[in-house]
Amino acid sequence: MKKSNFLIGFLSFLFLFFGVLVIIPTLRAIEPAAQEEYAGSETCMECHEEVGKAFQKTIHGRLADFELKGYTRGCEACHGPGSAHAEEADPSLIIRLKDLAPTEAGEICLNCHRGGMQMNWPGSAHDISGVSCTSCHNPHAIARNQLMKKDPDLCYSCHASIRAQVSYPSHHPIREKKMNCSSCHDSHGGGEGNIKAETLTELCLKCHVEKQGPFTFEHVPVVENCAICHDSHGSIANHLQHQTEPFLCMQCHPGHEDHRHPALSDATWNVTFFTRCTHCHSQIHGSDFPSLSGRGRFGR
Repeated sequence: MKKSNFLIGFLSFLFLFFGVLVIIPTLRAIEPAAQEEYAGSETCMECHEEVGKAFQKTIHGRLADFELKGYTRGCEACHGPGSAHAEEADPSLIIRLKDLAPTEAGEICLNCHRGGMQMNWPGSAHDISGVSCTSCHNPHAIARNQLMKKDPDLCYSCHASIRAQVSYPSHHPIREKKMNCSSCHDSHGGGEGNIKAETLTELCLKCHVEKQGPFTFEHVPVVENCAICHDSHGSIANHLQHQTEPFLCMQCHPGHEDHRHPALSDATWNVTFFTRCTHCHSQIHGSDFPSLSGRGRFGR
């Protein structure tokens, strides 16, 4: 029993001894970083004068030098303590956002920008796709919102297919500069597709209020999702429709063959009932008048 206790005690001593040998070098390795000091923006300006003068005119440069924890940090609010970098002139001794992974760079920005639109950034479509804050914003720029390009040109840098759709004959007035991508989308996150509403239909109805109803005779796709019939970014068909009439309507509705009168010839029938459905059903988004079927909202 005594030999067993002695063996346990001896092994515990060895474990503690070698553990200390491992910990001490580790502590010494991180000691310089712990002692690294903030050099101040004036020190940064000695080498980065051009960037520094431009930065002072930006919204970041005018916000009390990035006051953090009671101290003014200036450049080092984002780039970290710079004393070692200033002494050695070694770029690896300072935080460079362009060298960081998108998530790491974004975390630096989120130290200050966690409210408002940026609340939805974590887990958003752009965040998941590896887009960083600095992919769209230049923190040293004087431009509005410090964007690298204006909206929509900035969005087109990645969304080339959407740019093509906006050039289709039927499109929202983005080319005419009456609206832009941010009119409907919040690039920092939101609902599906980063839209500025809970659902697409709710977003569309913010402008197209006359389509909202309620109507006695509702068109089910209107209530469910506007995208069933329309492509909001652009279409070759009129009114942003996925297809021209009557082919769009016939995706859900069969023709009027069951109502055909025997006296009508094929030519007359085709001209009468296979042109645009909206020649007769003009209030396609909903109406208080019955259609030919006589069926309304409540099946009557």
